Amino acid sequence: MNVARNMTRLLKGLRRSDRGGAMVELAVILPVLVLLVVGVVDYGRAFYTSVTVANAARAGAEWGAQSPEFQLDFAGMENFGKQDGQDAAPLNLTATRYCECAGASWPSCTACAGGAAPDVFIEVTASKNLTLLLPYPGLPNTVSIARKATFRSQ
Repeated sequence: MNVARNMTRLLKGLRRSDRGGAMVELAVILPVLVLLVVGVVDYGRAFYTSVTVANAARAGAEWGAQSPEFQLDFAGMENFGKQDGQDAAPLNLTATRYCECAGASWPSCTACAGGAAPDVFIEVTASKNLTLLLPYPGLPNTVSIARKATFRSQ
């Protein structure tokens, strides 16, 4: 009889007890919190990579546009951009040069129709494929980030 009475008191005490409630709440919310943190980290990685890729394209274009002797050194532009963007390596860079006369494309990059010098532009495109940490439903597993920078040569 004494055992039954003690058991009844114990069950009534557990019914009113709050012990373990926080543990159950944590077990329910923890997967959501982990997924949220990983999503924030992925977004931060994508943003950082985007800025780094844009800076690499800008650095390569600036290097090529600084003087006429560098305008045709496409490998030099690409290497300079890759050095600037080595935090996001490996990067794919492509450098090109084009000319305009009075706002229209000029294929020869020599004197314009009126004898004036054409405007010479250096364009560098940088790109990188970023693999996400987790596969998210409805999103691709890799994100392609590409940026383009154009500078007028001196």
